[in-house]
Formats: sequence, structure tokens, C-alpha cells
Amino acid sequence: MISTAFFWGCMADMFGRKKLMFYGYLVTGLLSLATCFSHTSWLLIIFKFLDGVIISGPYAALMSYLAEIHNEVHRSRAYMWLGAFFSLGNISLPCIAWLILPQKWEITFFSQIVKINSWRVFLAICSLPEFLACAALFAFPESPRFLILKGRHDEALNVFKKIYSINTGKDPDTYPIKSLEDEYSIKSSGECMQDKMRNCLKQMKPLFLPPNIFKLILISTIQLGATIGSNSLRLWMPQLFAMIESYMSTLMKDDNHVSGLQPSFCYMLGQEKSYLNSTRYVNETSNSTVACVPAELNSRVFINSIVIAVTGVIGYTLAGNLITITGKKKLMAICFLSAAACCGSLYWAESTNGILGLSSVFVAMSSIGGATVTNVIVDNFPTCLRTMAVSITMMMGRIGAVIGNLLFPILFNLSCLGPFIMIGSACFVSAFLVVALPRKKKDEDKTKTIV
Repeated sequence: MISTAFFWGCMADMFGRKKLMFYGYLVTGLLSLATCFSHTSWLLIIFKFLDGVIISGPYAALMSYLAEIHNEVHRSRAYMWLGAFFSLGNISLPCIAWLILPQKWEITFFSQIVKINSWRVFLAICSLPEFLACAALFAFPESPRFLILKGRHDEALNVFKKIYSINTGKDPDTYPIKSLEDEYSIKSSGECMQDKMRNCLKQMKPLFLPPNIFKLILISTIQLGATIGSNSLRLWMPQLFAMIESYMSTLMKDDNHVSGLQPSFCYMLGQEKSYLNSTRYVNETSNSTVACVPAELNSRVFINSIVIAVTGVIGYTLAGNLITITGKKKLMAICFLSAAACCGSLYWAESTNGILGLSSVFVAMSSIGGATVTNVIVDNFPTCLRTMAVSITMMMGRIGAVIGNLLFPILFNLSCLGPFIMIGSACFVSAFLVVALPRKKKDEDKTKTIV
């Protein structure tokens, strides 16, 4: 996803948002389905790598498309509702996994080369949303802003008429706008791919010149910090909860240090880590072969993941109503500061419910703050640069996710406090940088696009 950010930004600005989303979701669904039949680990990794390469395009196109078919009044709320549906997807995943993964299915094909078991069925079901999204796109028009950008005014006007008719229930011919004025038209000097790519690079050039480059660096840094915070803890929470459940079920009853007391979050993780390290040392130093035993899936881990996702849905719903009242910058600052406070409090948390509550609020706040960054991109970049700006910003976010997930276990092995300092600091820096974001331009300063 990181390696193809520039490529997909060009493709979306060259061929359009709808076309890129349609073919992107279709190919992603096919690749996701193909992972189910991977009979070796390297084949599974290749399919997942290609899956990441393709899905990066439709995701960036979706962010731009959502901005370009909503007006300023509803645009911010639309992004919050999109985040709510992301959280609903996060709810469905542990529910489906809880239902399917514990099953002991095993069906073999082609002389036992391919085995269909529960995790393969889970991956097959996870490919269905891509196909559903692909089918749903038939009901949507191309972005009218993109059509204007390409000088296709008649097609753009027809899209506006269709939207007007759906919103009001009136005949499309009664749409009061009869003609469109050029905003800025980007036309290719030729039809071959080389000419289109040259035109795309020419179109990208203003993004890396002042004042756009300074805004891009600032917004990308905020996204970097937001993703280091949200993704690091969110992706590690199932593992951390599994360690806590393992400690409470096996080690806590024999731990004299916590007799009659409730151990802290870090103490439980530290004891479980020491136990796992000692067990691995014994297995490595002994000559006996250690059998591969499938892990027992604790239902509590699934429940915790569902609770975290439900909190995200509630948070995005509230944010959708508050964003027009408080404004984007204030909402982002509040979310990042709240996330930093929750992360710091986790270090001293003791009860499992308290740990779950703080984790849920942290993930919700940091995710909402990160989602609001896309709103800021829309306000600061014109249509011709918007998808590329979204792609670069999301690329920085994914780099943050990689950095956070690589540093988390390293810092955790040094000290339990280390990961919390990293995540809390990332959220705090993002909140501080929000203050430096430029103010939104007034309506009279904008170029009129419709006559």
C-alpha cells in the first residue's frame, strides 16, 4: 500500500474515481478469494501483498469521491459516517471470526494439496464486501468535479441533474443551472499512455511547490502521528488481551505478589511475558521436538474486540453531530489529547474492564482524529491535486502503522512503559500540530465554478 501511493494517485486523476474504484474492488475481491486456496505460506504472502497493492487505489479514490459529491455542509458529516461504517466492519470481523475460527473443519482437495478449514472459510467470507462494493458502484455516477476537471461539462451537468432529481424528487430538466464554467481544465496532449503519464506528472508538480508542499508536510505529519497511535495499539490489543486472559487463568492463582490484590496492566503483561520466555527457553535447550499445538481461542478476546469496535461506532456518530459545531481543528485537537490521556492512564489501569474501557476510548478518539485529517485535505487542496494529496497522506499514515508495529514489541521488551510513551507522544504531537493548520478560505476567496 505504501509502495503504490503515487501510482494510484495518478491513476485516479487520469481515469476517474468511479472506474478506479470499480476495477480496484473487483480485483481486490478476487485476490482475497485466492488467498483461501493458498497451500503454502509464500503463496499466501504474495496474494496478500498484491491485495494491498490494489486496495490502496480504490481507498484513496473513495476519499476524494466522497468529498466531490457532497457540499460543504454535509461533507464533514459524510466522513464521520464513513468512519462509523468502518467501525461496523470492525465489529463484524470478530463476530464472524468467533463464529467460524473455533470450528474444526477440514476438507481436502487435489490429493490433500489444498485443505479447506475454518481460517480459509473466514478469508473467503471476508472477500464478499469487495464484490458487494463493486456491485454498488453501478448506482453511482462519476465525480462531477472530476468531469469538470477534464473539460467534460455536458457529462458533469447531467450528473448534477441526476443528483438534483434524487434529492428533490423533481424532473432533472428543472435543474436551474444550465451551463458550467471552467474551473481549471486538465487536458492530455495525446491519447497514448506515455502522454497521459507526462500530463499526470505535470499535474502533480504544484503539489510539491509552495504553498502546497508546506501544507502537505504538515497534514502528513499529523496523519503519521495519528496512525502510529491508533494502529499500533489497536492491532496489538487482541494479543495483549490474550496475554492478560492467559495470566489470569494460569499464573494469577499461584502468584503470591498479588494475593488479595488486583494486578496492574503492565504487571500482568510482564509476568505472562516472563512465563512465555522461560517456556521457550526450556523448549529450545531440550532435545525433544516440540509439537505444533493450535492455540485455544478465548471468547473474551473476541468480545473485547467487539466492544472496542462498538465504541468506535458511537464515537463517530457523536463526532458527526459535533464536527459542524466545534469545527474540524478543535475536534481533532480534542480527540488527540483525549487519546493521549487514555494511553497514559492505561499504564496504571488495574481492572480488566477499566483496561477495556480506556482501550476502547483511545482507539475511538485516535481514529476519529485521523479520519478528520481527510476533511482537512479537502479544504486545503483543489480537485486536481486532491486524490494525490490523499494518497500521499495515507502513505505517511501507513508508514506510521509500520513504524508503530515494529517499535511496539521492541519497546515492550525493554519496558512496559515504552510503548505507551511512544503512542501517547505521537498523539500529543499530532494535537500540537493541529494548531498550525491553515485557516479555511472564505467563500469569496474561492474561484466560482458554476454559473
